[in-house]
Amino acid sequence: MTTRHTWFEKILLLITILLSILLYLNTLPNTFVYDDAYVITENYFIKSLGNLPKLFTNDYLPFSGELSYRPVVTLTYFFDYAIWRLNPLGYHLTNVILHTVNVFLLYLFIKNIFRTHTLAVLATLLFLSHPLLTETVNAVCYREDILASIFFLLAFIYFIKIRIPFSGRGNLTQQTNTRLVLYYTISCGSYCLALFSKEMAITLPILLVLFDLLYPRQGECKASSVIPSLTKVKRWILFYSGYIVVTGFYLFIRFVAFKNTFKTIDVYPTNIFTMTKVVASYLKLLFIPLNLNADYYIPDIRGISLSFILSSLFIASACIIIIRLYKKNKLMTFFGSWFFVTLLPVLGIVPIGNIMAERYLYLPIAGFCGIAGSIVANSVFRKKGAIIIGIIILSLQIGVIWRNGVWQNDTTLWFYTYKREPNSARACSNLGNTYFKNKQYEAAIRMYKKSLSLPYSYPFIHFNLGATYDKVGLVDKAIEEYKASISRNNDNTLAFNNLGTAYDKQGLFDLAIEAYNNALTNNPYFPLTHNNLGNTYEHIGNPEKAMAEYTAALKIDTDYADAHNNLGAMYLKKGILDKAIDELKKAAQLKPEHLDAHYNLGIAYAMNGLYAEAMDEMNLAIKYNANDYAAYRDLGLLYFKYKKDAQKSLYYLKESLRLAPNPTEAKKVKEITQAINTGQGF
Repeated sequence: MTTRHTWFEKILLLITILLSILLYLNTLPNTFVYDDAYVITENYFIKSLGNLPKLFTNDYLPFSGELSYRPVVTLTYFFDYAIWRLNPLGYHLTNVILHTVNVFLLYLFIKNIFRTHTLAVLATLLFLSHPLLTETVNAVCYREDILASIFFLLAFIYFIKIRIPFSGRGNLTQQTNTRLVLYYTISCGSYCLALFSKEMAITLPILLVLFDLLYPRQGECKASSVIPSLTKVKRWILFYSGYIVVTGFYLFIRFVAFKNTFKTIDVYPTNIFTMTKVVASYLKLLFIPLNLNADYYIPDIRGISLSFILSSLFIASACIIIIRLYKKNKLMTFFGSWFFVTLLPVLGIVPIGNIMAERYLYLPIAGFCGIAGSIVANSVFRKKGAIIIGIIILSLQIGVIWRNGVWQNDTTLWFYTYKREPNSARACSNLGNTYFKNKQYEAAIRMYKKSLSLPYSYPFIHFNLGATYDKVGLVDKAIEEYKASISRNNDNTLAFNNLGTAYDKQGLFDLAIEAYNNALTNNPYFPLTHNNLGNTYEHIGNPEKAMAEYTAALKIDTDYADAHNNLGAMYLKKGILDKAIDELKKAAQLKPEHLDAHYNLGIAYAMNGLYAEAMDEMNLAIKYNANDYAAYRDLGLLYFKYKKDAQKSLYYLKESLRLAPNPTEAKKVKEITQAINTGQGF
């Protein structure tokens, strides 16, 4: 009977874990969304395993683009990129797997506390079925919450193991002493990894102490009066000194050794009145997860209002229930406290970039699931109760699958978000970004302007508006917006970079160089600016400085195709053909559709007498840009000089003439065509 029951428990747990995977299978075809582009696709840092050592140096923050020291998260991006490159399916698969690990750990955690399989399964089932978790699982850029939760739960599980007597008589043997040290090391090590995944994990020691107080070890309640004070002190030192040391180590690394002086975030103004409404909104979403959104607009509340009073009453009711549960079930009080304690770091005590976000509930919701599972376990085997619970769980799971569809891509995400929160500056701005990507520039400009008119708008919106003006040829307006986006409290690298590009277009090369240098003062590790500065130096006839900047860009990002192409083109102009070919081949390999690389490589091959290879590259240049008049022209020349095929030569020259951008270039092609027709040669 016991064996059969054990097998039933294992099968039920396996089904629960598989269900966790199935619920998020429809995330795998999704694209990168939200800040995934910044963290993954545009993050050159993770694209070379040679950058791994920088995870543990002061170069981490400027190179990785992170706002705080989170090397564990960045390490997973390194591995993902090494395996999947920029295929979003692999990144989403990693998130689903990590989330499933959390599901399993939560089951172990609750079972270790309550000692009942049914309660653990019910709590875990609620956790994996709750739609509030969809934001964290769908957005690769929010993986830190999943990782922090994994190590947080692991640390707690081994903390619980430390507290359980290992021998029948309660006396520690040499074997159990060894296990004690091992478990304690795993617990403290996991806590350390949780901290370096996300700062929210710093609440672990508070919960450990609370758990110890509410759930004393076996025999401790009866014997507490006779336990010598020295023994108590030793136990507290044993159980908590490691966590205190880890906390101190983290705080030193976070605020001293790796303090972020590099960039800041736009911080929402918070106060007790506003945050009371936020906490009440979180509690509501736990019970009624409807109208979920990627961004929430919370009006700034100053002073006592009806909203504040109602929110306070709601929170007070929840706290009273938790306190009353203390007499009946102290562990339910613990899980209620879990929710509020783990939520503390994102309640405005320290500056936060979002006043409210669903991802902030990924770890706190475990407390809610613990309470709900405990309550439901008492009635689950009653027929009516089981049916109601089944309907609720199924409804939640349908919500998860539907929300995954909202996160399909930036277009679906921000259209839905804007529809739900039309007064959200971030939603308007990101919808503008969607229009921009789809080349709907007028619509993008409208959304950016609306965003700037709303509360909590931020300087970077000016940058987006400037980039859009740039695209439609309004360079003067673009320059105004780039200047407006420059703020003392923000990273201005992109603003100065684009300002330099705009000045370069206008032929204001001195101003362009000044802007690029300002960008590099903000971030000396930004390869795009080094490359653009190199282009400007080339425009003013300073090839040495141009090559130095291209080389600097490649030292930062060895896979930067544009910099390889530009450096190769400079070698080509200098007649250093071997080096030119080497750089241009790298550019073409890294970015096969790079038409300039193919064209320049074709020229280099032709100059080196490799005419067949030159023609292949010219054909590739035309393949990737059917309007490249220069490639048609030079391919026509190659057919005449190398293949001795006047007919094909004239065909390509005719196409080149049709595409010629100005009368001067058209005249050159006409002269070549006339020379071939008259047999004069050239």
